[in-house]
Amino acid sequence: MKKLSTFNKIIFLINTLFAIGLILSFFLPNFSPNEYGLISLASILVPVLIIGNVLFVLYWVFSGFKKQLLQSFFVLLLSLFFIPKLYKFNSSRDSKSKNSLSIMSYNVRKFNKYDWIKVDSIEVKISDFITEEDPDILLLQEYKNLKTFKLNYPYHSNPLVNLYSDPVENAKYRTHLSIYSKYPIINEGLIRFTNFLASTMFVDIVKNNDTLRVYNFHLASLGVIPDKEYFGHKDSEKLVKRLRKSFRTQQTQIDTLNAHIKQCNYKTILAGDLNNTAYSWVYKNVKKDSQDTFSEAGEGFGTTYKFKGFPLRIDYILVDKNIKINSHKNYKVKYSDHYPIAATIEF
Repeated sequence: MKKLSTFNKIIFLINTLFAIGLILSFFLPNFSPNEYGLISLASILVPVLIIGNVLFVLYWVFSGFKKQLLQSFFVLLLSLFFIPKLYKFNSSRDSKSKNSLSIMSYNVRKFNKYDWIKVDSIEVKISDFITEEDPDILLLQEYKNLKTFKLNYPYHSNPLVNLYSDPVENAKYRTHLSIYSKYPIINEGLIRFTNFLASTMFVDIVKNNDTLRVYNFHLASLGVIPDKEYFGHKDSEKLVKRLRKSFRTQQTQIDTLNAHIKQCNYKTILAGDLNNTAYSWVYKNVKKDSQDTFSEAGEGFGTTYKFKGFPLRIDYILVDKNIKINSHKNYKVKYSDHYPIAATIEF
């Protein structure tokens, strides 16, 4: 039996830390940000732990140490039962039928208002892309009402919101959320969050004499800028404080959203920018008994946002447990810092 060199002993020690970290991550969704702020932050590191353990398995395979690879192998095997998959092989089902309904969610980043992307007329390119894909229901986050952004939908909701404490009927501004639909919208509304701008809207849509409640959410941003370095002590300290505050804000928003959903008698769809990973308390508590269309019918990493080249899935389409999911698709369209996602369901 081959003996480990000093270098491989150090590698195995690091491997053990990654394996223990991944096991501990199984319990992260149970720690609420309000009570366990620092622990909940670890949820954003879970993809790194998964990829790290995969790399360690490959390292031991190619190094010829079968005994050492078992550690990460069994931890990864356990993770399949306790946490959402980081990567999915193709499991899309039938895509379209006469009773199907297609939904697209897209954070359009204010249509490149501050020229983050060096491309002209991005709103036109986005509208052309959406027109070509032709979803039945379209949910947009960080939406801005522009005359150059044109879509041919008979129904559209972009409710008024007051930035202050005055009643909404006196509002002069529109929410940064928008829903377009091919089917009649018979009701619309906003979910107000205490001390925060409205960041969830809903509409009731009628198809075939049945009503569906659709929520469009955009939770508090984590405030992490991809191009900025956070390795200095002061910068790292500020980052941790900012993340803790954002996670707690998200918990307040999810609690308010769930209280609203509890009053709804229709089947529901929730979609939008969660600004958090599938390994967090936030994801667990917004998903609850719903189905994640990527987990059911997606493929690959399901990337909706790239942070320094690292694939993150922070945008979701969550549908009622009694709705059949036909397909899920991630698009590599680079007109925003987010990628659009779409799903087809039977309704």
